[in-house]
Amino acid sequence: MKTAAASTVNETLDGPQYQLLSKEKRALSLSPAVVVADCIHVPLRDESCDAAICIAVMHHLSTEGRRVRCLAELRRIVKVGGLINVQAWALEQEDDSKRKFHGTDVLVPFNAQPKYLDSSSQHHECAKESEIAEDEDGRIEEVSDTCKSKGVAQMMAEKYSGAEFDSKKNLVVFQRYCHMYRKGELELLCAKVPGLEVLESSYERGNHVVSLRATQI
Repeated sequence: MKTAAASTVNETLDGPQYQLLSKEKRALSLSPAVVVADCIHVPLRDESCDAAICIAVMHHLSTEGRRVRCLAELRRIVKVGGLINVQAWALEQEDDSKRKFHGTDVLVPFNAQPKYLDSSSQHHECAKESEIAEDEDGRIEEVSDTCKSKGVAQMMAEKYSGAEFDSKKNLVVFQRYCHMYRKGELELLCAKVPGLEVLESSYERGNHVVSLRATQI
């Protein structure tokens, strides 16, 4: 019995089909893969996932059509019987919450540290200007002083359209579009997607939450 069991394991892990895979693809069978993609165009096969979670995504979608499409993509990639969890910011916030929204469609500041932004292009521009100005008397010194007088955060704020520079915190501030969901709004959107069954609705720390099951379409 022990010999038979060992043989089965070897066939599963070291059989001909397994050996044909590259080392990179074999590694994927031992650890989860990570992909960056558009939530309304998910690059996964139909019903290829056992379950899915969608957290802090739906409130950044600006139209009902895109919100429904996101939910439809979640249903498409999850197997029949699989579970889906969706969480999005709620218009209704707790009394002690730092977030206070005065409408369903708002702009919310996002503070970005310069080290997480690509500053190479800005530095390149300063270097390029210096190189071009080499033959002009006094120009190099003037450009150098200008570049040195600005910190990375300020240069990044000037680079990105719509960004602002917070001099007190030395941060780059972006205004993010957010749609705040009213109670019951997520459920109404789910009803527009065939194959989604709402199992439970809840409210948790400023978020509306729906638990769904993928059903046969």
